[in-house]
Amino acid sequence: MGTATVDQAKLVLNTFVTVLKNNLVSRDIVNWNEHAGELDDTNKLQVVEQVAPRYNVTRTTNGVKDLTAGTDGSVFGSEMFVIDGTFNANMGFGDFVKIRDVGQARNNQALLGAATSMAEKIDAYVLQIATLASDDWLGTPGNNVSLANDAVAAYTRLKESGVPDNDMFYVLNFMDKQLLGNQITTNAAMADEASKTYREGFEGKLNGIPSLFTQQLPVLTTGSRAATGAAQVNGAAQNVNYSAVAKAGASNGLYKTQTLILSAAGAAATIKAGEVFTIPNVFAYDNRKQALVNPARLQQFTVVADATADGAGAVTVTIYPAMIVPGAGAGDDININTAHATVNAAPANGAVLTWVGAASTAFGPRLLIQKGAITVNTIPLIMPATGTAMRKSLNGVPLSVRMWQHSDFLTGQHSVRFDVAMNANIRSRDRLARFNGS
Repeated sequence: MGTATVDQAKLVLNTFVTVLKNNLVSRDIVNWNEHAGELDDTNKLQVVEQVAPRYNVTRTTNGVKDLTAGTDGSVFGSEMFVIDGTFNANMGFGDFVKIRDVGQARNNQALLGAATSMAEKIDAYVLQIATLASDDWLGTPGNNVSLANDAVAAYTRLKESGVPDNDMFYVLNFMDKQLLGNQITTNAAMADEASKTYREGFEGKLNGIPSLFTQQLPVLTTGSRAATGAAQVNGAAQNVNYSAVAKAGASNGLYKTQTLILSAAGAAATIKAGEVFTIPNVFAYDNRKQALVNPARLQQFTVVADATADGAGAVTVTIYPAMIVPGAGAGDDININTAHATVNAAPANGAVLTWVGAASTAFGPRLLIQKGAITVNTIPLIMPATGTAMRKSLNGVPLSVRMWQHSDFLTGQHSVRFDVAMNANIRSRDRLARFNGS
């Protein structure tokens, strides 16, 4: 068997990272951040990122506000970022040594397959984190997107939350691409656009926002809880102070989350992370103008972690956003809660939850994402002490791929592996909206 030279190794690795980058749908829709240092099998990286405080701004006539009672308190929130995961692709050494020039590298099916498969796995992972992090879910779960208005509804929801227009992306599947194209080609008023769509298919922008199509969007299978009439709020006044939920938890995605005690969920009923529900009379609140979101709508909440009810149907779930009521609390918390308010009121004891989607059913939501919602943190993997290894970063994407060749003296087996270290971390759930067709 031939020996792989250093130049050949560079050729293979260069081709791998190029194919990986070209097939990554997620490369443009999230932020990527490579950290210094190296990751090995015994360490992981944790980073705490600060979240800026908001303040309750008031207007005073005939003078300035009297601050005799003191100034408003400041609460800096934080989110925990972590890198403790890796992705791997590998192949037999025989496939590796066959590659002798650029043409062979570009046409080698094993190499292309390994790089493409890794890109698909990374996309599926990033999109699962992003899509199921959102507390907003518009449209009818399970429906394909066939009308532009289905997608624009998600944009409207993000704008209600004050999300800026820059760096937004729609992520849909290929059935949506077919149906949206059909809407154009059968619309007599869009004859000029219809001709292009008929020849090339639907592409470009929706509502001025770039649209991407992939089969890597997640499928959420809901828990066994009943759709309506079952899970109830167990205990009044379960709202919280912002100061109590602003700090990062032990893992990512726990900023501004709280626990909610429920009853009557059904004996041993399951509730899955990513599920969404509303509560009667708990309305979405716009803390910028200190009023209900207009037009008024119930606040949607998402479940952050899987939960299972006990034999009596009691269960405690962790939800986002935390229920922060304007004017609630005491002392500094009064103004701090007003500045960070998410709902108009806490739910009443016994209030019955309404879930989005039927129980025990698989749904495939689509996603509107603003780039700042997710940060993919990466770090180079440590260079091994044995074998032949190289590292290379993707052009324009701070993700480092380590290629490691290995031979086993006892078995005579030869192999090559490609590894990356990365974690998709939730930075701002408010910059995400999932949606389906109406």
